[in-house]
This record gives sequence, C-alpha cells and structure tokens, in this order.
Amino acid sequence: HWMRKPQYQFLWDWNPQLINVGITGPVRLEWNKGLRLDQIVVQCNLSDDLQKAVLTVKSFLEGFDQKTGIKIRTTVMETGESNLIDVNLSPGLASYTSTLEVVRPRLWWPAGQGDQALYTLQVEVLIDNVVHTKKTIRTGIRSIRIDQSPHPLEGSYFTIIVNNRKVFIKGGNWVPPDMIYSNISRERLNVLTDMALKANFNMLRIWGGAIWAGHDLLDLCDEKGILVWHDLLFACSKYPGDDREFHDLVKHEVQWGVREFSPHPSLAVWCGNNENEAGTFYWDWDKFGRIMPDYGLYHHTIPVIMNEEDPSRPYWPSSPFSPGHINPNSPVVGDQHPWDVSLGAAGPDFWEYRKYVDRFPNEGGVLGASSPATLRQFLPPGEQYIRSFSWDHHDNEVNFWNNNPGINYQLTEFWLGKKAEDLGFERYALASGLLQAEGLTEYISNYRRRMFSTSSAVFWMYNDSWPVTHGWTIVDYYLRKKLAYHPVRRAYQPVITVVVMENDSVKIFGVNDGLSDWQGTVRYGICLLAGGLPVDEHRSASIPANTSVLLAAFPAEQWKSEDRKTSGAFALLEQNGKVVTQHRLFTERFKDLTFSKPGVKIIRGKETVTFQSAVFVWGACIDTDGERNVPDNCFDLLPGIPYTMPWTGKETPGLIFTGNDLFL
Repeated sequence: HWMRKPQYQFLWDWNPQLINVGITGPVRLEWNKGLRLDQIVVQCNLSDDLQKAVLTVKSFLEGFDQKTGIKIRTTVMETGESNLIDVNLSPGLASYTSTLEVVRPRLWWPAGQGDQALYTLQVEVLIDNVVHTKKTIRTGIRSIRIDQSPHPLEGSYFTIIVNNRKVFIKGGNWVPPDMIYSNISRERLNVLTDMALKANFNMLRIWGGAIWAGHDLLDLCDEKGILVWHDLLFACSKYPGDDREFHDLVKHEVQWGVREFSPHPSLAVWCGNNENEAGTFYWDWDKFGRIMPDYGLYHHTIPVIMNEEDPSRPYWPSSPFSPGHINPNSPVVGDQHPWDVSLGAAGPDFWEYRKYVDRFPNEGGVLGASSPATLRQFLPPGEQYIRSFSWDHHDNEVNFWNNNPGINYQLTEFWLGKKAEDLGFERYALASGLLQAEGLTEYISNYRRRMFSTSSAVFWMYNDSWPVTHGWTIVDYYLRKKLAYHPVRRAYQPVITVVVMENDSVKIFGVNDGLSDWQGTVRYGICLLAGGLPVDEHRSASIPANTSVLLAAFPAEQWKSEDRKTSGAFALLEQNGKVVTQHRLFTERFKDLTFSKPGVKIIRGKETVTFQSAVFVWGACIDTDGERNVPDNCFDLLPGIPYTMPWTGKETPGLIFTGNDLFL
C-alpha cells in the first residue's frame, strides 16, 4: 500500500516536520437495507447566450442485490423542475444519469462580478414509489473556460472566462490553516475566507502539496464568490506512476475527488500538480533515478478521467506549465511561478517585478516578519530577540538556504541599509513587515496595470499553518493581519492607479475591474519628500469597465535623476471630491531617500478620520499588532494631500509607526 499523506507535513520551508496519524476528518457509519446512495455528481452546461442551463446529475447507487421497482427523482427545489428515471439495480456501485433544464437561470459569479446565486438539488431514491433515501446538495450555474488565443506580441493569453466575461484573478495560495488536521474548524475557515474577501480576493489556489479543499471550504467559497484553482495532490516530486498499484490508487483518488467536489461552482480549475513539470524540465530530474515515471499521469491518465468525469471544468497538467514542450515557466505562455525575486537571481530586489510580463502568475512572493504581538505570543520570554533558538526554530527554512545572511536579513540591508540586529526586536519586525508590503504591492500593481495581457496577480501565500518568525502570508496563524494585509487589499481594490517608469516616460495607468465605467479626475506629478508638489497636474479621467488604460504621462526628464533621492512620482484618482486610490513611484532605494520627520495632523469627522502631513510619510501605521478592526493601515501620506478613512470608533486613532522612523 502506498502512503498518500500530504507532503507538507514531512517538512516544507513554511511548515515543520510533524506527521499526523489517523483519519483526517469526521467518520460515520451508514446502515442501509437493499441499496445505498453514494456520491452525486453535477455537471453544468450553460448555453452561449446564458439563457438556458442543462444540469447533468449522476447519482451513484450501491446495490446489495438485484432489485426492480426503483426510481430516482431529481429536483431543482427553487424552480420545481424535476426528473424521474427508472433504475434496474444490480449489485455493486453504478451511476444513473438525470438531466434537468433551468431556463433563464440566476448565474453564479465571482466576487465583484455579480451575485453568488445557488440552487438546491434534491435526489430521492424510491422503492415501490416510497422514498427510501435522499440527499440534498447545493450547486451553482455558471460557465468557465480558459482563453488561450494568440497574444498580439508573443505567445498566447491565459485568461479565465466566467459566463462569457473575462475576469482578472486576484488572490493567494491556500495551505492547510493548521499543521494538525483536527484543529481546522469550519469557524476558522469562515474567518479566513471572510478576511480574503475583505482583501478583495476572487481566487484561492489550493496548493498540491497539501490536502483536498473539502466541502466546508468550498461551501464558503461558493457563498462568497471566491474561485478555487485546485491542484491535485502532487508537488515538487517524482511519483511512481509506472507502478501499477500506485497508478490504480491515483486513478481511484482523482476519480473520487473530481466526483465529490463537482457540485461546487467556485471550483474553477483542476490542475495536475505543483511544479512537477518544472522539475522534469530544469531541476535535472532526468539525471537520477527513474526518468519521468509520472509524466503519463498528468498528460494521459488524469486527462482521461477529467474528460469522463468532469468535462465542464478546465484541466491544466501542471503549474507552471507552457504548452508546446518549452520551458514550463515561460512568461508568455500558460501560467507562471515568478520566483526569481526572493528565491532566484533577483534575490531581495522586488523592483524587478516591474519588468515582468507573465501571462498568469499564480505563485511568487516576499517573506515578511509576523507582527510583534504574534512574535511575543510564541517566543518564550527569555528568547524574544533576533536569532534566538526559538526565533530560528519557527523561522522559514528559506532563511537557511545557503544565504548569508538569509533572504529576510538581505531585504533590510538591501532596502534600508540596516542590519536586523541593529534595528532591534520590535523595530525589525515592523521594518520586515513594511518591506513585505512593498514587495507584494509591486507584484500586484505591475500585473494589474498589464490587464489582460497579464490576467492574474496571485501571490504565495495567503495563510499560515503554524506560528512563524517570517512568513509569506498576509494573515498569520493567530489570524492577525500582518502589515502587508491592507496594502494588498488596496492593491486589489476594483479601481486603482499605477505609476511606472517606462521608455523614458513616467506613465499613469488606471485600472478598473468593476462592472461599470469609472469617471473622475486623475491628479499626478512629482512630490518632494520634504514637502511640496513641484509638478501637480489634474485632468479628467475615464476608465472603461474591466480594462487598464493609460491616463497620463510626462517625460522622465521632468523628474531629474539628481532629484530622485529627494522626490517621487505620484498619482491619485478623485471622484466627487474624494480620493479613491493613490500610488507613488520611487527609483532610489529607501536607504538612499531623504526622509523628513513626520508631523501628522489627525482630524476627526463625524464618521471619518483624516490624516495629513506637510512631508511625505511612508507606511503610516495605526495598528502594528494586526489585532484591531481598523478600516485601513500601513498607508502613505503624500505631502499636503489628505488621507481619509471611515471611522466610527470612540477614540481617535494615533500613529504608532511610520517607515520614516527607521531613518530618524
């Protein structure tokens, strides 16, 4: 028997080695006479004009002997549409198919694109016209496909189309939210999916080295409009697919999972594995052991199962993968894992993201320290200092991958010109968190402004499995928001502006992934760190729905290179006299910028609070522990420009930390 335990529990960079034993979920004993209703598979075929859906419902019955006089009645409870079929039951497990039509269906949409309409299906098994057993499940009606049409510049697109509409994908990679299975409650899943939704996610990627998403998580994603990319449970390894017993085990496992989770409309893409194609291509896997023993699994066995069991969803052989037998991480074809930043040659330089043109990036990220409150919670009182035994024990393994110092300590030296130990325990944690926020914002902003040449900005990773010193996540194990949480939320909000330097020009893009055109004003120019806006332009702006457009530009020579240590380029969008979004661009590292001491005015309104500063303020924080339910955090203040957020609390918030403090 081949042991199919989740790989992450045998040690990954973000999870220690702790191998669970026993059954991973609830157990029940089913007692039936004559027959048993097992899995119910739902396939949805939506017409091109979205006016009619055909639901194909396969009910799996296990018979214990030969029986006649059996019927299956399948009903859409909301419409009353029903179908009754006769069944000649034989011993063993077999499927029986019903079809139902729903005319002018209410469609299920991802978050931000429409409602999450759900339908209730009831399947009843009758013996001699008496209901013997029944099950009720929920499903949704939607179509989904991947557009891989030729790209006008190079390669091809990779765009997810839901109900005939292109959807830009925003979200993070999901790992089990506890390294001990029995600790994962539906309540915890509910909190995490709520926090993802509030951060403007519309997708979670279930990573292949872990466990099935499960009905609880998928139910919540159905309700909240969070699409799910689901790797099958293979990651970063060779598997003995040329062994008959293992091959048959995989067939059974995949067949079960595809059937079991088919009713969920949030489940968007099945993927064969995580990075096994990459391993075959450029990790020298052809130089040792058996050569490509599992290649046939992902390129033949599993596609055949998908075609038979769930042709309504796209199947993708691996992540990353590029069709045509080329580098599977090609930036211009298929999906990408852009790890040159953090794990590759670019190392700590996350400004390299600005050049990336990936078609569908769905794994790449920047490590950042957990909040001071989380560090204090899991580090013993005598070990609350950098590089203590417990600090290193809980640290991400990447910090020990032949790096001296590790990548996180490189980040503070590269960007701030400061060693971690010189910053001290709490200030280092905040500096590291602020740099992670910067890196993820660069990642997201670059890809969003390229919409739909690039069709996603999915980062690694969303949540933690245990308390960590440094993590890839924006929500930590204790469900505290890291400093990166709100910057990521803002970078994912429906309407944003992005400032870039490109071809000797400073360009201001407007991005709108909403359903309606956006009208307002774009304000842009150059801001001095010590105060003042020597270039301050205003013009009307229009951003059509579901597009990214160039709103304005000015020659880079207006922003003289000798002035770039004391200034930045900025842009903001205004509507009805209110700032909707803002962005700024620096070309000199933070250690080379000339920051001024913040003098921030905090003005309380009836249901708002406004922050204003005469000088530029980097990363203003009103909550450094991630425990308060604040509407915003870790935001910049542009010189002289008010920053307003909703506020109904009794106490007026104060600034606890800014990036400027690191240099003063």
